[in-house]
Amino acid sequence: CLLTLAFAFYYPFLIHLLGDGYSGLILNTAVDDFILLGNIFIVGEVCIIFLWAISAKIRTYKNPDLLKTTNNYELFRHNFLENYSRKNELKRKCYHTLPFTVVGLIPLIFYLFFSKMGEIWISYAIFFIVIVGVDFAFTFIIGDVVRLLDFSYMPPNAAKLFKAAMTDEELDTFTSTSVLVFGFGPFIFFNFTIFFIIVLISAIADAFASITGLLASKHSHIFPKGTTKTLEGYLGGIIVTFLCTIFGAYYSRLLGLSSWPFESIILIAIILSFTFFIIDLVTSKIKLQDNYINSLIIGSVLLITLLILKIPIY
Repeated sequence: CLLTLAFAFYYPFLIHLLGDGYSGLILNTAVDDFILLGNIFIVGEVCIIFLWAISAKIRTYKNPDLLKTTNNYELFRHNFLENYSRKNELKRKCYHTLPFTVVGLIPLIFYLFFSKMGEIWISYAIFFIVIVGVDFAFTFIIGDVVRLLDFSYMPPNAAKLFKAAMTDEELDTFTSTSVLVFGFGPFIFFNFTIFFIIVLISAIADAFASITGLLASKHSHIFPKGTTKTLEGYLGGIIVTFLCTIFGAYYSRLLGLSSWPFESIILIAIILSFTFFIIDLVTSKIKLQDNYINSLIIGSVLLITLLILKIPIY
């Protein structure tokens, strides 16, 4: 909730940060473009979701038996828990790779087709990343409200999406998907390399650590005792965090957005790998939501490291 409210506060500042001083592709200025596109894609998406929910409600009026089957939340809960397994957890972790896909592909598309516009191309790319992220988060927020308050508004396909993206601990509360997305928000104000590395580590490394631990569960080594964390999972997370940092820095360099020295990249990768391990270890004993803890702590450590190394963060 706090992360969503924070986004509502800094969204107007982000528009001006990205668009001030640039001509627009559609309207006179880039700021006007961003306001227009934001209204179209965010408000439009919310309206579509509401219409989709209303269509589901109309179906229950026409066929009241749906309230005992498809649109019955108690039955949904029962079926979910009955079929919940390691496979569900693996599927859910795969959803964590979506932020990386969006943040990686959108700048590449803009670089290939719009780089001749000058440096404004990255502003448009970042803004579209924000729009896609917000739409994705709002989809789950509205879906959670429907799921928890009145399941008669839940379309069947949306219910299938929640089955794939939820854990058994989220049946009576909001899912962590929107938290994951809005947890990246504060770092959008810094240069793209910083933002991209944080997304990579929070999305890919966390998912890979969990998947490694799950796949190795038959021969895994639990640590600390009494938790579900494994040494194999820690090792997988450390290795992937290291690789994500290097990939993020060099991918940004490919797009002309970074010039970090090689030695600094390796040092940063080592520091962030150690940080990821500490977060994973601490959250194994203290029940914290690592979907936003990862991004906030990894991001803070990355910024401090860059400042110490005297590498620009804007």
